[in-house]
Amino acid sequence: METRLAKLISFLFHPLLMPTYGFAVVFFSNNYISTFTSLNLKLVILCITFIFTFLLPASNVLILLKIGHIKSLRMETLNERIVPYIGAAFYYFVLFYLFYNAEFPNIFKILILGAAVSILLTVFISFKWKISAHTIGIGGIAGASLGIIYRLQLDMQFILMLSLLFSGIVGYARLKLNAHNPAQVYSGFVLGFFTELLIMIFY
Repeated sequence: METRLAKLISFLFHPLLMPTYGFAVVFFSNNYISTFTSLNLKLVILCITFIFTFLLPASNVLILLKIGHIKSLRMETLNERIVPYIGAAFYYFVLFYLFYNAEFPNIFKILILGAAVSILLTVFISFKWKISAHTIGIGGIAGASLGIIYRLQLDMQFILMLSLLFSGIVGYARLKLNAHNPAQVYSGFVLGFFTELLIMIFY
């Protein structure tokens, strides 16, 4: 039962879904960004984000699975992770470029840049060591929440607390599935958290 629950948590909090979740939280919580962003623009940003940060990278993984470059969707070895991570980083930076040149609120450009940099750092780390992409993703949500509170003075304390809670749950799930050891889980959270936070503060 616990293993099934851990698998469900890992699926629901897949790292590629985190940018879409993060934007949805900003759009549908009570803040001035949500108030002054039209529904059509919200839907456009969410759809574009979902395509570039989930559908396209996930399609790459399925192709790699089909041609035998990876043995399973879990990508358990370092060699299996490098190409999918590079592909994801490429799509994230393309999305940042699109956002940068569009009339979108600056906050979303910063959030995507933070996610793109996190993936790029993950690529370099993965040449030598296995780090938890799941905790990088949820840690990025927590770091971005704190950065938004600091930079924009938005009332997102509840979101920050919730993201920290889910970070613990996701970390537990990854450990329960023996997908990572504690050092890989904790370092993933630290990487995601501080990358988003520092870019949010200083960009």
